[in-house]
Amino acid sequence: MRISASKSTDLNPGHVSRVRMSEDEQVDFKNLPNLLTEWKKIQEDKQKLIEERKKVAERIREQDKRAEAMQGMILKIMKSNSIGALDLKSSNARALYKKRVIKSTIGQKDLKKHLAEHFKSDDEAKKLLEFLDTKRDTTVKEKLVYEKNPTE
Repeated sequence: MRISASKSTDLNPGHVSRVRMSEDEQVDFKNLPNLLTEWKKIQEDKQKLIEERKKVAERIREQDKRAEAMQGMILKIMKSNSIGALDLKSSNARALYKKRVIKSTIGQKDLKKHLAEHFKSDDEAKKLLEFLDTKRDTTVKEKLVYEKNPTE
């Protein structure tokens, strides 16, 4: 891997000149090819692991579908026979019938609709939503991306 340390100057945009570096910067610059090589290996290994994870995730989805179908049949039988719990002696456990109510999330559109209803004014609701949006935390994330060139 070969890297050159050159920058274009603002005075002559077409002219390229060498940049003077401190001793620490020179050491860092000499380490750059090794760092890039190691980083590239890590990125490739990570890609292989991601592929493996996809395969495992697919197997998990298949198992979830089978378990969900069985759960539906079991719950239907438990409901129809008013059974709240089943003792599973082979695994020293219990299968319980539980029911709970879960509220849905409130999206931006629903929030605006409900606020407009509460304030009896679309303008007030819009102002409140804009205020809340300005108070949201923001973060800036920087990263180096590894893209492998497609083979022809």
